[in-house]
Amino acid sequence: MHIVSTTNKQIKFAPRIEEIGTISIRITDEQTNTSTTANLIATQSGNFVSVTPTYTFIEGRFYYIVITGTVELYRGKVFCTDQTDYEKYTTNENVYTEYDKADANEYIII
Repeated sequence: MHIVSTTNKQIKFAPRIEEIGTISIRITDEQTNTSTTANLIATQSGNFVSVTPTYTFIEGRFYYIVITGTVELYRGKVFCTDQTDYEKYTTNENVYTEYDKADANEYIII
């Protein structure tokens, strides 16, 4: 999953095949199920390819992206947040229940 902000929209990905130049990106907002397609210039960035879409991402939403050139190069998910402390941020907040260590030595004997 890629994390973008409302100001930094750069997406780096490892393509299925290496193709630099004009590519097409389709961004689908998962909340509204609306898609937008744009043509962009892809640039090589080490072992990755990077693109910077002009799409206006909305904070707190998930997006599904499909990047194509002559063939499909990549598909994945994007989450938009302006929060910068990623270690304290979770998309599954309050889902995890911590194990109580006080009950660690209790067994059921049949």
